[in-house]
Amino acid sequence: MTDDGKGLDKEAIRAKAIERGLLAQGQDIPEPELFNLVFEPGFSTAKKVTTVSGRGVGMDVVKREIDSLGGSVQLASEPGVGMSVTLKIPLTLAIIDGLLVAIGSEYYVIPLSAVDGCIEIRKGELDGMGDKRIISYRDEIVPYIQLRGFFDFCAEAEEACGEEYVGEPDIEQIVIASAQDYRVGLVVDRVLGNFQTVIKPLGRMFKDADGVSGATILGDGTVALIIDVNRLALITQRIGGGKAAVASGA
Repeated sequence: MTDDGKGLDKEAIRAKAIERGLLAQGQDIPEPELFNLVFEPGFSTAKKVTTVSGRGVGMDVVKREIDSLGGSVQLASEPGVGMSVTLKIPLTLAIIDGLLVAIGSEYYVIPLSAVDGCIEIRKGELDGMGDKRIISYRDEIVPYIQLRGFFDFCAEAEEACGEEYVGEPDIEQIVIASAQDYRVGLVVDRVLGNFQTVIKPLGRMFKDADGVSGATILGDGTVALIIDVNRLALITQRIGGGKAAVASGA
């Protein structure tokens, strides 16, 4: 969807974000992330509040509903030319093709439509990169996130529940995923293979769980969480120290 209006005012958005504490003074973030701030609840650059505008209500609802469907919304704007809004929603909301992965004895499903490839790397090599959290993939610098740490995998809790402890492997698997026009690496213990799954919504108790968009039940009755790749892509870009645009045709 496009319009031929004035486009988004980047400086007005930046000023409002600083005023609300969403950005630090002088902090520079990529343009897509800056535009995404308009989806924050109550965010508005309007100088006057009327009955139809200025309250900052609406955009956050749109974003939340699209995220709940496993989709994404992206904004692009050119001053004086206009703005475009791109909505991406899965063709089916009930069944998806996924990549089944494991962290310890826990299982997760990454939507296959977002998977670009898989690589192996020795754990020591990742540790040796310090705080950079970046790897090289097809001549690109790709930020990554350790899902074991992100989901706070706890070996002691697993043992306390009577589960067999599965230690960290010497060779880790990195699933390269494409989302939000970026490539990001998701570090897991094991890649188990393709898996077609029926999506089950999370209950109210887990509706704010970060990084997951649903759940599914495996053949043996085990519950596997479905990874929210779009959300992890944004988080990884913020902590990974690198912006890696998806190479067209790669």
